[in-house]
Amino acid sequence: MFGLFGKSRFLDAEEEEWFLETWAWLMTNLGGMQRLAAVPLVVPTREYFPPTEAEGHDRALYIFGRIKTLMGIGDWPCTLIDYERVEARQRVGHYAMVQRGKTANGTFQIVEGEVIVSYAQDLVAQPRQLIATLAHELSHYLLATIKTPIPGGNDLHELATELTVAYAGFGVFGANAAFRFEQHQDVFGQGWSAQSSGYFSEAMWAFAIAIFAELKGVEVPKGQMKESVADLTRKAQRYLKRNDPLLAPLREIA
Repeated sequence: MFGLFGKSRFLDAEEEEWFLETWAWLMTNLGGMQRLAAVPLVVPTREYFPPTEAEGHDRALYIFGRIKTLMGIGDWPCTLIDYERVEARQRVGHYAMVQRGKTANGTFQIVEGEVIVSYAQDLVAQPRQLIATLAHELSHYLLATIKTPIPGGNDLHELATELTVAYAGFGVFGANAAFRFEQHQDVFGQGWSAQSSGYFSEAMWAFAIAIFAELKGVEVPKGQMKESVADLTRKAQRYLKRNDPLLAPLREIA
């Protein structure tokens, strides 16, 4: 939709309305402004991920623990396991079945009440991809605690998971992982169904990150995202500043 002086919405009207409705749903069920005040906008720096001498699975456990702490779920019980890449529809250890694609990055499962997150072993050498993968799987964990339906229905589960990544402070990692996929045509698993990444467009990631940043009153640090996404994020923040009533209902959720 275009107005007299240019585009009147940052996203398509239906997309934008879903983003805002679902963000309100997340805040209502997982914690509102008080929670957002305590959760940082996480970027790949030593402030959030101090160096470690750990290697292999111990390094993954360290990163996993940091992500949980930064998300504010450090005390939530969860088992982390690793696996080698497997062909389509082969079993991943005792717990999970990869449904399609032989390069799934991770899975999320609840087995007899035990929460289990798994990741592909080779990601230890790609820490940013590992962080994005584990943040995504832990976002499934957050969603699993919500009893009310996802706005728009369960068919939008993966879109809601992507939005939860941003709500939990890891939108920069999510955007960076998604657009490495787009550039190189790699396949990144989404854990819950081991599907490929790319549910959000660049503009959708930008809008999600901008909502988080505006609610917290912060700017996204420069040099942390692909420039096209960073530019869209700045535009999305300016759009939200000009249209402050869009976020007003969210600010009322304590």
